Amino acid sequence: MKVLLTAALTALVSMSNAHAVEFVAADDSHATKLCMAFASDRPHVMLAAMRGQHTAKTRITTKLECNDMSLDEFAKTYSLTRNAKFMKIDLETKTSIKDIAKAEHTMPVVLSGSK
Repeated sequence: MKVLLTAALTALVSMSNAHAVEFVAADDSHATKLCMAFASDRPHVMLAAMRGQHTAKTRITTKLECNDMSLDEFAKTYSLTRNAKFMKIDLETKTSIKDIAKAEHTMPVVLSGSK
């Protein structure tokens, strides 16, 4: 059952991300499950994961780290704007230039949550 859920989450993440980044769970921890849900960039998936882990939104926003990055840094790195907005993370405070001509890599990103 867990393998099926992980495969379904991975499929959702790969379909939802416009930048063709594929996230793969590094382990089966609660933090990694929350990071996978956040990486899906689908608020309803994130909400279901929070309910399944019995965790409050404010606690996740302040404590959770994905791949040793805070959630706001993780959201900025992978352009996860929908879940950032759902989690009330402000992504518009800093200005950056993104190289759109840079070749996109489709290598899978192994995702791990905070310990």
